[in-house]
Amino acid sequence: MTVTSNKWCARTFFIVSAFLFAGAGVQAQPISAYLYGQNHWLADGDEGRVGYIHNLWPQVKASGVKTVRIGGNGYERNFPSRNQLNKMVDNIKSIGAEPLLQIPRHFSDEATKELVAYYTRKGNRQIKFWSIGNEPMLHEEYTIEEIHQYLVRIAKAMRRAGPDIKIFMFDEAWLRIPEYSALVGGRLDVVGLKENGRWLIDGVNFHSYPNGPKFVRDDVVFTGPKKILDQVLELQTLIKNANAKYQRKGDAALLWGLTEFNVTYHNPDREVSGYGNTSFLAGQFTAEIFGYGMQYSAYMLNPWCINESDAVATDFGYLGLPREFYPRSSYYHMQLLSTYLLGEFIASSDNQAYVKTIATRDAGTIAIMIMNQHQTDTFEFSLSFSKSSASVKSPLQINVAANLDKTFSSHIAAQSTRVYVFDKNASLQKTISYSLQDNMVFKAPQVE
Repeated sequence: MTVTSNKWCARTFFIVSAFLFAGAGVQAQPISAYLYGQNHWLADGDEGRVGYIHNLWPQVKASGVKTVRIGGNGYERNFPSRNQLNKMVDNIKSIGAEPLLQIPRHFSDEATKELVAYYTRKGNRQIKFWSIGNEPMLHEEYTIEEIHQYLVRIAKAMRRAGPDIKIFMFDEAWLRIPEYSALVGGRLDVVGLKENGRWLIDGVNFHSYPNGPKFVRDDVVFTGPKKILDQVLELQTLIKNANAKYQRKGDAALLWGLTEFNVTYHNPDREVSGYGNTSFLAGQFTAEIFGYGMQYSAYMLNPWCINESDAVATDFGYLGLPREFYPRSSYYHMQLLSTYLLGEFIASSDNQAYVKTIATRDAGTIAIMIMNQHQTDTFEFSLSFSKSSASVKSPLQINVAANLDKTFSSHIAAQSTRVYVFDKNASLQKTISYSLQDNMVFKAPQVE
């Protein structure tokens, strides 16, 4: 990528950010109770490999995870035994989270009904959230007509056995617009169908790994998030039109989720100071995507994955290598969001392309996460709690749509993240800081 294209990406990102803040995008949205998710991978013995997830549940709980998907290619091909699955469900429930269980696309109607009936009967293993299949078009195994056929068949069997469960589809590797358009209100529509007195499908999922084997740092800062945002906006349009077409309103409105994502599917750079899935920058990327989820009412977002440390090429986990399993930047950024950014998303903006912000409020607090992704520059900033610019100008000007005539000033160092927690009147209560330097020495975010 040339310098010219980098500047173009930076300008484009800022224009989009300002556009959303100005009112074209969502201004305030409740944050889903199930937003913060993860993927259950890798358990010991999966694909004959060594996994450590059985020891990691206390750390997973501490990150604030609320949904854990039992899915992906491994479980699509080798579905867990009932004993294995029971342990997975018990572990997920034990940390106060809910499973999202993927039914393989090759399951028969009888096997589907038995599985759903087993995990919806009274007891501690009830599963609310279900999906069907994983990335069926990644290697062109299935046509959209074949996908439509198995989706309808399996979803009908699921709905007969579990009328109250939530069923999501179809977890493709990226948002293929022609195929999703066909299924969501189009020629092969499934979201307008009903079975057993309920809508057949409750939500639409997709995956996104916006970078491949060759990319640069600015792709993680600009083009990668922009690709995911564009997909989210395209899916929003499909869902809005389908809801209107079939008059799906209120609790019946279609949900959506991003059930796999990370910086890249290839992970060529594993340095903490670099820009791959294990880097400090990847944590800021993860937080930015969660911010989109807040803004556009995602039901759940599930990065890939908890821990996969037996192969360098697929070491994507938010918990690091044995024996210490140090939390990575993606872990701590999720923890910061789930701990401090509560209630509802509110709009924010700034005037520096390498700075990203996410803001929330609840009954008693206003919180903002500020992420400086610049490699060298520290920014003095002025934060205004209204849409209009503060009277005091700073190199970095941040605006939060909190409708308060208050300002706050501070600074943020290069390659660092800060969370500021204010009371409802915009008086500072707490500052939490985390940086590349902290990440390099396995240091957790610090409350100042």
